[in-house]
Amino acid sequence: MQVRLIGANPFLTLYREGQPVAYASVWRVDWSERGSGRALVYGDAERVQVIGPDPDLGRWLATSFNRHFADVTAGLPWREPQVTSASLDWSLDLRTGLRAAAGGIEVVVADPLDRQLTRNDTYDLGGEPNVLSTVWIPCRTGSISVDGRRVEGLPRITQDPLYSSAAIAEAEVWCRPDGP
Repeated sequence: MQVRLIGANPFLTLYREGQPVAYASVWRVDWSERGSGRALVYGDAERVQVIGPDPDLGRWLATSFNRHFADVTAGLPWREPQVTSASLDWSLDLRTGLRAAAGGIEVVVADPLDRQLTRNDTYDLGGEPNVLSTVWIPCRTGSISVDGRRVEGLPRITQDPLYSSAAIAEAEVWCRPDGP
């Protein structure tokens, strides 16, 4: 297999009255075929924003990965990302959760419920097959604030199987499967 990316990707989708209202995906890329760094991808019904110190890396993460994550976008429309170069404040503790902030957006994913090692050998990213392994950490709580105003909504949690739309994906490795 050819490794594409190694890192972490905590994320959160907020729901109000059963409908998705906003999502955030926060990346820490330790190594990738496009370099390393951090980025925050935020989306709602009106926009998709990418914020981070490396605009090219952020755009690649948003368009190559986030665009295809049904559990992140949850049916919200995909729009051409607005890309902003800015530093990203990042604090991740696997016991308690994540706090990240950039460009006026703050994301909190907290109160881990479980930790599981998962692997998907057929993860489809827009027609491109991938192998994904990660330590999956569903969380109980999460919030997104934009310019100091909290987005109304809550994460969605199910019990059987345990799933949360507020989660931390740590030790995340994306690979292209072996070719013919």
